[in-house]
Formats: sequence, C-alpha cells, structure tokens
Amino acid sequence: MKAAVTVLLSLFGLSVSVSRKHFFVNKIKTWNDAQAHCREYHDDLSTINKEEAQLLSKNPEVKNAYFWIGLHLSANNKWIWSGGEDEKIDNWDTGEPNKDTEKCGLVKKSNYKMHNAVCTWPLPFYCMEAFEPILVHQNKTWDEALDYCRQNYTDLVTVRSQMIMAKVINKTITSQTAYVWTGLRFMAGHWFWVSGHDLQYKAWSAEGELTCPARNLRCGALDRDKNIWRPQNCEDKLNFVCLKKL
Repeated sequence: MKAAVTVLLSLFGLSVSVSRKHFFVNKIKTWNDAQAHCREYHDDLSTINKEEAQLLSKNPEVKNAYFWIGLHLSANNKWIWSGGEDEKIDNWDTGEPNKDTEKCGLVKKSNYKMHNAVCTWPLPFYCMEAFEPILVHQNKTWDEALDYCRQNYTDLVTVRSQMIMAKVINKTITSQTAYVWTGLRFMAGHWFWVSGHDLQYKAWSAEGELTCPARNLRCGALDRDKNIWRPQNCEDKLNFVCLKKL
C-alpha cells in the first residue's frame, strides 16, 4: 500500500486545511469493488471537497485520466458520499452530472472536476481514513456507552476489517476492563453495527456468532487479550471505544 496523502493544502498555496487522510490505490476496480477494498483496509472510499480534488489529482502516482471517489447516486436519486458524510458536493464539471444511468462519481485528473460515470468502469481510486478510535476509561453499560460516544464523539466503534481491529486492539492496551464495548448489537434476529455498516468482517470467539443469544447476551464486546468479539450482558459496566472524526 502506498503512503497516505495527508491533505495539507497550504503546500499548494491554498488556505484550507483538512485532516482526512487519503490513500491512492493503483488497482483497477469497479466502483463497488473499490468501495469494498476501502472498507476492508481503511474507512471508506474518499469523501473530498474541491481543494482535496485538486491536491489528489496532482499526486504523481495518479497516471489515469480519472479515479474513483466515494460519490454515488442513492436509491432516491440523491448524490451522497459512501461513508455517509454530510458534506456539500461543490465540484461538478460543466454539464455534470448528466445521465441517470451513470450512478458513480469520479474525478477528472486534468481539471480536478467531478463527473458521473457507469459504476462498472475499471479505474484506480482513493480510500480515506477519517476516524480515530478513542478508548474511554469509564465503566458504563452498553446503552450508556452509546449515549456517551454520540454526545462526545461520533459513535461507538465499528470494527469492519482486520486493519481496524488491529487499531482498536492497540488503543485498548490501557483498558481497565478485560472486555470493552463496541457498537455491535443483536436485535430483531441479527447482529449489526449501530453505525449502519454491514457485518462482513467477523472476529467472534470460538463459540462463533450466536444466532439466538440469551436475552442478557445481546451486546458485543471486544476481548482485548484474545482479540475476539464476545456476546456480553448489556448491563455490564465496561470501558468502551468511541469513534472520533479526524
């Protein structure tokens, strides 16, 4: 994996500074495959503004005329970011977006502008890391931890990949409890992340994913010593990990 392109726009004579980190991936993939790659190894496909588009286009590693970003057309025909960021889309090229069949967003390297395109185009892409796990040294129930994270940070942590798992484990070294709360919850017959992300990557204990856990074992905790997830009593009071936007 290539080094991160940290967005320090002042290097290019621009006054805006953004703290997201972007990673150029010089692999040719469709938009959906690029999204899956970014969610496995980073946070998501990149959310960018027009200043970031200019900076990322100037990266000498970018040889193609276009590259994917995290922009796509939702089911209700609204352009949104892959990671759910509520950020203005202010960099469309003249006449863009145009065809309704072109439902994914890319950047044109030559002028830094956004275009819409057919999602099956094979292109390189940018991933981003926009969140940092924060260990909270307070003992709270799962619901209390969720409220605390949403009031003070962004959310309880979502562990969507082995790479994110490693980052979270590293943060929990100083935890005062053997287990720490995550954003994993069982409800309506299935486990899910409260952030809304898919439960594709899994790291359950040897017992596996309980498809019908006991009523008192319906919140997901991370065993920081064994590097596994465990169904835990939601009323237990544990340290927990929040997500903080960079």
